[in-house]
Amino acid sequence: MEPSTAADPALFHFAGILLAAALGVLQGRAERTGAFLQILIRLPGTLLHEVAHLLVAFVTGGRPTGFSIIPRCCAGTTDRSRRRVWVLGSVTIGNPSVVAALPSAMAPLLLLPFAWFLYQNWFAWFPPDLLHTLLMYAAVVLCCGSSLPSSQDVLVALSRPLGVALYALLGVGGWLMWKNF
Repeated sequence: MEPSTAADPALFHFAGILLAAALGVLQGRAERTGAFLQILIRLPGTLLHEVAHLLVAFVTGGRPTGFSIIPRCCAGTTDRSRRRVWVLGSVTIGNPSVVAALPSAMAPLLLLPFAWFLYQNWFAWFPPDLLHTLLMYAAVVLCCGSSLPSSQDVLVALSRPLGVALYALLGVGGWLMWKNF
């Protein structure tokens, strides 16, 4: 059996999967590396996460009044391992109304369909070589890892029960319309 002279795209995707696994391990070990490396490793994802909050707050009328990706240590707080707790970024919303609170708080979840969009369209923009395949996997991992709402995000989302009920009714109504379509 002769070796192929053309590069095999399946090998590029396998390398991308290995990269995704390595990035996951790096992210998991960032907790143990100290504050500086943890902040450095998480900065790109924090930026995506906070920009998602900011954009959705603008769209829903939440009137964002503050945006920061400058890490700060929460004074006097520690986690179970007695390490200081760091806040890596934040968006302050001036009007967390019934309409704005839930979508603004859960906005990072929109990075999941964005990751899918990147995955589906990446090679329409870039050549399918090893470098661009690895960059695609890195971008998808970054978007997926940044999409998880923090505990503070969940508290803000649930802070307006009427808003939660409103969006639940809209979701059920949309599902029923889609089901009967």
